[in-house]
Amino acid sequence: FTFFPSQVGSLMESENRKIASAHVGLCANCFYVRLIKSERGSTFYLCARSRTDPSFPKYPRLPVIKCAGYQRETESNSEN
Repeated sequence: FTFFPSQVGSLMESENRKIASAHVGLCANCFYVRLIKSERGSTFYLCARSRTDPSFPKYPRLPVIKCAGYQRETESNSEN
């Protein structure tokens, strides 16, 4: 197989998503997640649903394997 640079980038991004899903769970591809990066390089997963509904934790314990507010991010809702 011959890979072009654009394909390698896509493959790496796909692998990174798989790794994130394993460590983060549902938050990895949830419409309501906001990534917060600290000055020290840590990444936190903020649940935007927590702003309007106190039953959702602001920073859920990871990995999240079950969530009543989960909505999978899709191309159509990520562009809005």
